[in-house]
Amino acid sequence: MSVPIRVLLVEDSEEDALLLVRELKRGGYEPAHERVATEVALAAALDRQSWDLVIGDHSMPGFSGIAALVLVRGRGLDIPFICVSGTITEDMAVAAMKAGANDWVTKGQLKRLVPAVDRELREAKGRATLRATEASYTTLVDHAPVGIYRSTPDGTFLAVNTALVHLLGYGSAEDVLHLNLSRDVYADPAERQRLLDRDTYTDREYDEVEATWKRKDGRLLTVQLSVRAVRNAARQVEYYETFVRDVTEQRRLQTQLVQSQKMEAVGRLAGGIAHDFNNLLTVITTSCELLLEDLAPADPKREDVEQVRKAADGAAALTRQLLAFSRQQVLTPQIVDLGDVVAGVEKMLRRVIGEDVDLVTVLGSDAGAVKADVGQLEQVLMNLAVNARDAMPTGGKLTIETANVEHDPDYAREQEAAAVSRFVMLAVSDTGIGMDEATKAKIFEPFFTTKELGKGTGLGLATVYGIVRQSGGFIWVYSEPGMGTTFKIYLPQVGEGAVAAAGAAKAAPGTSRRGTETVLLVEDAAAVRAVTHQALARQGYTVLDAPNGAEALRIAASHPGPIHLLLTDVVMPGLSGRQLSDQLARLRPDTKVLYTSGYTDDAVVRHGVLESGIAYLQKPFTVDGLARKVREVLGPAIPD
Repeated sequence: MSVPIRVLLVEDSEEDALLLVRELKRGGYEPAHERVATEVALAAALDRQSWDLVIGDHSMPGFSGIAALVLVRGRGLDIPFICVSGTITEDMAVAAMKAGANDWVTKGQLKRLVPAVDRELREAKGRATLRATEASYTTLVDHAPVGIYRSTPDGTFLAVNTALVHLLGYGSAEDVLHLNLSRDVYADPAERQRLLDRDTYTDREYDEVEATWKRKDGRLLTVQLSVRAVRNAARQVEYYETFVRDVTEQRRLQTQLVQSQKMEAVGRLAGGIAHDFNNLLTVITTSCELLLEDLAPADPKREDVEQVRKAADGAAALTRQLLAFSRQQVLTPQIVDLGDVVAGVEKMLRRVIGEDVDLVTVLGSDAGAVKADVGQLEQVLMNLAVNARDAMPTGGKLTIETANVEHDPDYAREQEAAAVSRFVMLAVSDTGIGMDEATKAKIFEPFFTTKELGKGTGLGLATVYGIVRQSGGFIWVYSEPGMGTTFKIYLPQVGEGAVAAAGAAKAAPGTSRRGTETVLLVEDAAAVRAVTHQALARQGYTVLDAPNGAEALRIAASHPGPIHLLLTDVVMPGLSGRQLSDQLARLRPDTKVLYTSGYTDDAVVRHGVLESGIAYLQKPFTVDGLARKVREVLGPAIPD
């Protein structure tokens, strides 16, 4: 079967052209041919279509085969070109081959034509395949989603792909090719030198390393580099082939995860000890208050008891800090104006920071409201003020500001805050000693402190961090050594409807804390049960107590009179407080319920916020706090 072939014959003799066509047919080809004899005709034929083969007569009047060859090669065409001539000298053959001819055949030996054509067509097909492959690989590299480049040991770029150009923030590959890795790409040139000095790169496998790069705009990137060294015969590196991945966001998320895991670990510890610790503190504080009620004002024992109560209050505050930074503290959020919170603690702050620190408040008149626990917001301000005071040992200026700000919801989500756009900012700035980057990176870690031994717990800023996160906000910190520090806290702004509803809800007027009702007290810790019973009895209540839910149900079923209030621990063996409440409701539907617990992860807590409509008293509590909460749940006392 004949092989179709398109042949362009550069030949002035029609007869010689037919001889060439006949020879090709004898060799198994079916040539579709055209004969040209001038430069113009050759150019027109090349423009008109593509050709598989060009055969050119070496000597023609006014136009030679060599001139034809120069024209073909000048167009960059990789078409097999075979010169033919009646006679040939060695010099002619050498000149033709230098000009780009693939072979030379004399007209007297045309039997060499077909083998030459076979060979050149085969090799041309191979070159075309190679070009297509190279073009495919070039496209693959240029469209790869990761940066790819070649570079010399001295940092010169040899080749770059589009992804690398975009990664570095430049406009074109030419811009990047003019850069030097050490000078223009690495944030620290010494880091690249350290990586090169490792000399672990092989010419077979890629070595994985990480580095810090800088974009054109100066922003730092954390990149993962997969590097292979290409070496010469002397095993010296000629160039490096490198794949680049931007892992900046991945490392940021990993850092956040590690920080969250640290907080979760300490939070679990805090939650685990909170129950038993708070039970002990409840016994201590309540017993102290009962003793103080019995002791005369001039009794010398009062001072000792008050010292014990003061120590217990300090231990309770430390427990609250642990729970706050681990975001496991129970909150009672309300709609509040941050300006009002600042104004409410301003007098106390002035006493805390001392006379040598000037306190300035710049409160936005139109700053929106937020939903947060007021006590915790006051704690945030107090902790930041104390930190600022310690950073200004010779005095200075402390500025507290509030204002409305807007953030992109996606940015807020990245900060693990509520994905909203409107926030209220609380900024606390000092003119103190400031912090370097290494210190700033650790300030929210629990137990990290720069203060000398015995001067700080390392929980102040960790507590601030936990409170803000638990309230749906986030913190931004700016500080430089010698330039002071600014903490900006962003809390989600509540809508006007919620503010109006909160304003309409007026607090109930103050009532007496005493009562005459019957309280069913359920507490598995005997010591806590005893002091709670005593505290309630002193307030005039009739107290029925039980160590567990089953006993409480038995008492409720057999008690002849009304039971006005169930005061129950939440986490108990057997029936939990919630289960007890549900079962008691079937026996005595009019009985109100007040939960209490030292745990942080019980049934009355959902996402760290008190469920609406559920009365809850956190341990440790005081006698006064217990009495007021019981009265709040029961309602105003009925006059005798």
